[in-house]
Amino acid sequence: MLRFTIKQLIFLCILFLGLCAGMWYFMKSHWFEAQKAESTTLVLEKIKTVTKLISVEGQFSELYNYKESYDYDFFNLFSKKIILRVTAKVSVGYDFEKVNITIDSLTKTITLNELPEPEILSIDHNLDYYDISEGTFNKFTTEEYNMINKKAKISSLPKRKIRPCWPLLRNKK
Repeated sequence: MLRFTIKQLIFLCILFLGLCAGMWYFMKSHWFEAQKAESTTLVLEKIKTVTKLISVEGQFSELYNYKESYDYDFFNLFSKKIILRVTAKVSVGYDFEKVNITIDSLTKTITLNELPEPEILSIDHNLDYYDISEGTFNKFTTEEYNMINKKAKISSLPKRKIRPCWPLLRNKK
């Protein structure tokens, strides 16, 4: 029968705790972490000179809901939905290529004649996903995400709401 003295038991306990601590450190070390890789590639598509003047900038926000469900789906096994917020910065102004400009070098004045109607010069969208709910048997595909992003961006966000500010531009002469 094995007999251990108190010193031997304390030594074995410390050795066991040391082995456990070493294994815990080994498991938490970088060896068992997931390998993460991120990369980006910037491609310059086009550079062109523009002659545009932005005179009004508007910030807009809209919630976009997409839901796909079936009438017989009692436990939400086949339903899926997305709620996302579309924020947009809309720039309204004038395209100087359409403006008749007269330059008088003697008096050092520039006269803008026949200003056209102000137009939407740029729309910068930003999408924030609030809720993504998928059923057990009905998941979102990459094509569906792309379609939802496209529909959310071309929703009626700027078309309805930017028109009331155009008289403000016309009165500033």
